[in-house]
Amino acid sequence: MRIYGITEIQNKPSLLKSMELAEIVDKRAGKRLGFFISNKYEKFIENIIKEIEKEEKINKLKRLKKHQDIEFLEAGIDDGL
Repeated sequence: MRIYGITEIQNKPSLLKSMELAEIVDKRAGKRLGFFISNKYEKFIENIIKEIEKEEKINKLKRLKKHQDIEFLEAGIDDGL
């Protein structure tokens, strides 16, 4: 897997046509921006992506529920319960 800087891609957009799998980085900021995966591999990874998104949603809902439980507890204490 090759690593491409965002500036390289901005200066030469045709690189995207030749890429199959690459990591995109912002070399100035020293940050990893993500990965580029060619659409010809989409069928192979589609189920994996759906599973990851599902897990992320479940984790967000659990965090939200935990936060709401704490708020209700605090509201109960404020009401003198």
